[in-house]
Amino acid sequence: MKRFLFLSMLVFIAFMIWVSVHEKEDDMPLPQKLERAMRLTSMMEYQDDDYDYVVRYPSFFEQTDDSLMDKGCCRFSFWQDSTEIVQTAFVEPNTDSLTISQAMEKYASQLHATQQQMGNDFFILTGALHTDSGEISGRRYYAKFVQHRKLWFVQTLAYPEDCEEAVKRLKKEIETWKVW
Repeated sequence: MKRFLFLSMLVFIAFMIWVSVHEKEDDMPLPQKLERAMRLTSMMEYQDDDYDYVVRYPSFFEQTDDSLMDKGCCRFSFWQDSTEIVQTAFVEPNTDSLTISQAMEKYASQLHATQQQMGNDFFILTGALHTDSGEISGRRYYAKFVQHRKLWFVQTLAYPEDCEEAVKRLKKEIETWKVW
């Protein structure tokens, strides 16, 4: 009988510890939950039928129906508790035949970029999101432009600044993105 009571007490204590650990996980702020989910999730691949490029995105992001968007465009998003993260890819004509440095200067000015990085056939811009009326408080973007002939292949990520750690994996995916 004493053994039964002792074992019952140990099982009860173990159960209470398990419950308290899982309860704390639910109390975590959304950016921390999202960071954990991003580390553990598998990445899906989207292949564009029009331009044949591939984009990798987290499996828990929702894809917007292609029929709602322009040719060569795709959009994946996550929305919960007023936290929205949007990953897009699109193709834009290089009608002015801009070089990498000229295009980087042009788009950095238009997008109010605070950081710029240039490669052989691409450039990356980061900064606060803006609208026509000014900066959107607490929102950031990360964008890579890849030049191919008379086209710019662009992949962007828009996210809340408190999710900076959570989107590190996505930013790395965009940074290493090869169009072909």
